[in-house]
Amino acid sequence: MPFILAALGGIVLGGGLAAWVLSNRWKQQVEEVKEALNELVDKHQQEQQQNKELKQDLADTRYQLGEAKKDLAARS
Repeated sequence: MPFILAALGGIVLGGGLAAWVLSNRWKQQVEEVKEALNELVDKHQQEQQQNKELKQDLADTRYQLGEAKKDLAARS
């Protein structure tokens, strides 16, 4: 009888320990995923800002081209 109780206690203790280890691993993986997602968000925001700046540069260049065409047309 004591052997059975000891075996059951070992099973319960082993199961609890395994659950604790797996829980810690899961929490660590969740943190890693959060960090990776935050990095992706930062990168996406930087790319959006760069895209906005490039669009503004394009608009400025098109304006300058239009002005240059007007000047050439006026000189002709």
